[in-house]
Amino acid sequence: MQILKDGVMPDGTEIRMEEWNESYEFMPYGATIASYPISKSTHKGSFAPKEGEGYRFSFNFETHEEAKCAFDDLVSGNKTLADFKDKFNGKREYLDCF
Repeated sequence: MQILKDGVMPDGTEIRMEEWNESYEFMPYGATIASYPISKSTHKGSFAPKEGEGYRFSFNFETHEEAKCAFDDLVSGNKTLADFKDKFNGKREYLDCF
């Protein structure tokens, strides 16, 4: 995995564009965005998000260009993580965390 780009959203959430294709050929080049917001909800389980704590949420896009546009929209504040819930790569029950 390579980090292609780092950024910070207006609310202080750190995000980065990741490249997983070199390890997982089925994944498109540079099409993942990882975010590290403070969770707004608590879920059960040792490794689940907890309200008030940072947690890693990732989003998988169809192409690098699509991920790049989403990254730029997030950093500029034009969009929020919730705007990309259809690209969320995690348990659907965690959607209330961001």
